[in-house]
Amino acid sequence: MRDLKSLKFFCGALIDPFYEVFEILDNNAHQEYQNVLSDIKSIEPDALEEFVDKYLINEMINSQEDKEIAERAHFLVHLLKNEINKLRRSKLTEITKRQAPYDSSNLIEVEINDNQLVKMDMFNLSHHNLMLNEMVYMICPVTEGSNSSYWLSQAIFKQQIEKNINFKIRLDPLKEIHKDQYNPMMYKMHVLGKPLNWEKLKNLRFDDFGQWFNEKDYEKAGFTDYVWSPKKDNTIHFTCEEVPKLEYNGIQSSRYFHAIFNKNSGKINHCDGAIRFYTDDELANRVQFQVKDPEARKVGKRVKIFQFDSKDNNDIEPGQSEFCDLAVNFFVWNNDVIKYFN
Repeated sequence: MRDLKSLKFFCGALIDPFYEVFEILDNNAHQEYQNVLSDIKSIEPDALEEFVDKYLINEMINSQEDKEIAERAHFLVHLLKNEINKLRRSKLTEITKRQAPYDSSNLIEVEINDNQLVKMDMFNLSHHNLMLNEMVYMICPVTEGSNSSYWLSQAIFKQQIEKNINFKIRLDPLKEIHKDQYNPMMYKMHVLGKPLNWEKLKNLRFDDFGQWFNEKDYEKAGFTDYVWSPKKDNTIHFTCEEVPKLEYNGIQSSRYFHAIFNKNSGKINHCDGAIRFYTDDELANRVQFQVKDPEARKVGKRVKIFQFDSKDNNDIEPGQSEFCDLAVNFFVWNNDVIKYFN
């Protein structure tokens, strides 16, 4: 891990480094100003030049007066994000009975399951917050973007509060913030799903599957594949995974979504979303298969982010529109998934 003096601050900060680094540089009275300045000055010129060329930074900073400071600030953002994600990954995969943040004094008595998930009804959910004893928590991000679970959280909160459907969730291991310091950024983008062609799906006799490849060089996801799989117990399983490109493995995890439809009701009795960490060898093996193949499910380390089960909710089953909302918001920024459900 790089020795970044500002890393500790940004690990616990609500605002993404992409926004906060520049705000700090414009305010020399900020508590982290000297640390950020020190980190920027410590950047090696050769590494900076390589970063600027690779990510076309000069096209982004044409209007900046001090281009070198702007280049270094963008590089620091890049470094901070990588180090934060490495730290989060290490905490999510740590072999211990109570991973962070459940080992904090405020959460030590809270019940968690074997997947490190906690029931949402343990928290005060007013204002769409997860608060317990004046401390606020967040659902773990599903990509390297710090706000990647924002829209998923909104979809889950809506079903939890409006329809009294209790979800289990994985808390971000890096965030535990006193309510007086909790002032999160809000986003206006809406991601909506459209009801499925259920008549077609419920009559499936064989697997229905597909795959989308991402050919944009700047995108970290390599491909997304899905399968609808009819089972003998009168259910249909939907599985979808967004798999990172080999060169971005370790920065970008995969996103893995699974749901079980009850053919009799047309609703879901189980749904969960997870992130999946691969070693380079595991990812090289994974890309040889489609998500429908058993081999695709035997590699990687899966970390569940949320889960719903009707058996834990008095047999309540969310409908198709609720399923679609969860799916498209879990795969936020994946245009192929969004187009598929719309």
